[in-house]
Amino acid sequence: MESKNNDIREELQRRMAEVQERVDKLLSERDMIDELLQATQVRLRALRVVYENEAERLGVGKAPLFVGEDAPSRFTGMKLTNALTLLRKEKPGITKRVACKILEKEGFNFRTNRHLSAVHFAWIALERKLKGGK
Repeated sequence: MESKNNDIREELQRRMAEVQERVDKLLSERDMIDELLQATQVRLRALRVVYENEAERLGVGKAPLFVGEDAPSRFTGMKLTNALTLLRKEKPGITKRVACKILEKEGFNFRTNRHLSAVHFAWIALERKLKGGK
């Protein structure tokens, strides 16, 4: 017969419940941050469009937008497929590797350490979209 003193399951259940509460709270915070980020990105895209229209009207080249402290990036707030679409318009025939290098140089936020893989999969999704596929 097991002794009550050796049974730590109750303590482990209590600790697991605490950790699960923390996970739930963090997930809720992440959802809220994702919503704020999405709304802010929409606003940034709208401002970028107005800026580019005004620059085109005045015959001025596109100026970079800024992310962080003096780190210019035209791709701030863009999804990877949108950034690749822009690069492919500007440089027809560009390769995935070159596009990846440009995005890295410009400080694109890949949200992964596998930049070339991210570019590859976004490139495939973009190809499907352009061909009217899935």
